[in-house]
Amino acid sequence: MTLKGTVRYINHQRGMVAALTEEGSYSVFELLGGDAIEIGDSLSWQNDTSLGSETINNHTQSERYEVYFQNHHILESQLRRQLLV
Repeated sequence: MTLKGTVRYINHQRGMVAALTEEGSYSVFELLGGDAIEIGDSLSWQNDTSLGSETINNHTQSERYEVYFQNHHILESQLRRQLLV
């Protein structure tokens, strides 16, 4: 199942990103490279349950990134702790 989301929060110091999914919760991942992801970018990835390394597609910038998923199905009230701020 392909999941889609939009980047809503970025912790640039830690390389942590939160994407709001179509279902209304957040997936949190760590950028593994110096990728220039931006708030508002449209993303898709293959799995909403497994954690660890995965490739995401950035449809806004026509790029693909290797990321490390930290968590899925997160509420907005839990994001501060998840983004390590």
